[in-house]
Amino acid sequence: LLFHTSFAPDLVDLYAVQLGITVKGELDAQRLRQAVQAVVNRHPNLVARFHEEFGEPVQVLPADPEMAWRFVELDSADGDVDEQVERLCADERAAVCDLAGKPTFRAALIRTAGDQYRFVLTIHHIVVDGWSLPVLLQETFASYYGQRLPAASSYRSFVTWLADQDRGAAQATWREVLSGFDTPTLVGAPGAPGPRAVASFQLPAETTQALSELARNCHTTVSTVLQGAWAQLLMWLTGQHDVAFGTAVSGRPSELIGSESIVGLMINTLPVRANSTARTTVADLLEQLQRGHNDTLEYEYLALPDIHRATGHDQLFDTLFVYENYPIDADALLGAHDLTITDFDSREFNHYPLSVVARSRHH
Repeated sequence: LLFHTSFAPDLVDLYAVQLGITVKGELDAQRLRQAVQAVVNRHPNLVARFHEEFGEPVQVLPADPEMAWRFVELDSADGDVDEQVERLCADERAAVCDLAGKPTFRAALIRTAGDQYRFVLTIHHIVVDGWSLPVLLQETFASYYGQRLPAASSYRSFVTWLADQDRGAAQATWREVLSGFDTPTLVGAPGAPGPRAVASFQLPAETTQALSELARNCHTTVSTVLQGAWAQLLMWLTGQHDVAFGTAVSGRPSELIGSESIVGLMINTLPVRANSTARTTVADLLEQLQRGHNDTLEYEYLALPDIHRATGHDQLFDTLFVYENYPIDADALLGAHDLTITDFDSREFNHYPLSVVARSRHH
């Protein structure tokens, strides 16, 4: 992430994660600021600075962690309010990408009208992952309402756990999984990335139902079924029968106590390989994907550059498949209090030319 941020300075908001929440009610700006600061005090790694002048990159945690805070009251006399909000959000994203000079975590509260607010949290992905965001929000609002929070799970415990893992065994496993894989699966044109675009689609309930049934019949998960579909699409796009793509894993080890409530960067991007012949059925493909998952489950901590080195490739893939099922429950955030959340959105861009994110909607 450090490399990509310095490598593509023209993509000003690459890997800036931004959450926008529309809140209605009598919001106390000062109290909200204190609540966010209380959360940063619990997780000082959220405002780490990154320095490269020590021979290798180091992460510096300040003794008095402080995030950047802005409170802005907009006036429709100054032009379209939505446009002003968008401009402000773009500024916040650009600011968190200055990893050496500015805080990696910024909060902005924008008053858009009477009792209407837009609460925007902007964090560089290098200090946070998607799984952490609901934890962060829940702690912020609990703190705003004066609830006592249990002791925080420390990011240090994860870093210590990571340093203790068997890298040799992990490298050997990944070498085996990718043995005989010759040609990287690349769909993007070489050179600088083009303009970005996002398209969203909702699948009908019947399709979701059919996917779940297929997963059940093949003793696997919906995530694996969707990976199988992505693998087939890549085979069709590239004309290759042995393909690889990246997938994001939470990187939260079950043996690390409290890992589900740690706020920080634990996610990892790993290769998924799918190899098919004229005789491979869908069931065969899903079984192969499930087997690959089971074989590498214990070694999901090995960083992608280390996997590249272990397998002798500079690059294995340039597409990413992500399956997300950590919905943020807006009602649970505020409990039965005087504020209501009317709208919620998040955005983030990675450096891959093509990504697909599948989200499960929980009703």
